[in-house]
Amino acid sequence: MPVLSTWDLTGRVVLLTGAGSAGGIAFAAAEAMATAGAKVAISDLPTTPIDDLVTRLPGGGHSAYAADLTDPEDAIGLVRSTIGRHGRLDALVHAAGILIPQPFLEIDPLSWARTIEVNTSATFFIAQAAARHMALNGGGRIILISSNVGRIPRLNNASYATSKAAVIHLARCMAMELGKHNITVNALCPGSTATSMLLDNQTGGDSSRLEGVIKGNIAEWRTGIPLGRISEPAEQAAACVFLASDGGRYVSGQMICVDGAQTYF
Repeated sequence: MPVLSTWDLTGRVVLLTGAGSAGGIAFAAAEAMATAGAKVAISDLPTTPIDDLVTRLPGGGHSAYAADLTDPEDAIGLVRSTIGRHGRLDALVHAAGILIPQPFLEIDPLSWARTIEVNTSATFFIAQAAARHMALNGGGRIILISSNVGRIPRLNNASYATSKAAVIHLARCMAMELGKHNITVNALCPGSTATSMLLDNQTGGDSSRLEGVIKGNIAEWRTGIPLGRISEPAEQAAACVFLASDGGRYVSGQMICVDGAQTYF
């Protein structure tokens, strides 16, 4: 029986969205993919420092593109640009998203619509654009970054949780239809991770609130995190590398929670 490599991505091209923050999951995944031998294309909004960040990736020959993936034409153009530069596209890691914490009774229509637009509709646009190329070129891997709140409720997160639950089910539907094209699709569901989205948005910049996340708070965070700490972006990135590698070639249609046992049902 062959021993499959779970860390070697030599010769593969990976597109990562939402990579415009050095402390985010997508950029950590880009670093991990490049370290594993992949050529990496990163993307985020034009207001982010992607051109500077791409120079920090190990190895050479990587690329960066500005795109607003809520526009389906931008999504199509991003895939075309990646293929035009690198000649192929083997894997997509889609991590672009927003979080607007609000109590349910205070959610306004604009923030609700914006959350669904960025977190769900944009996911569909870029995943479809990538899958169309992969279906014609022997297959590929699609990793959609959802969240464990797509499975478990959390106060003040109704719009975010709804948008991420939709991503999980989108991944399942895609996996069922795209398997015949040798395309795997999975939803990676991080738990509380030390990114700006958590540290700035969710906790409001108050680091003391992380104690409630870790130890548990029946009013807000339910069981807390049994491993006793929040995740580092690199731990989410490692799961992405596995799913893009030969080791993950038979994993598809799954919701994979990397959350220190925070998700328990």
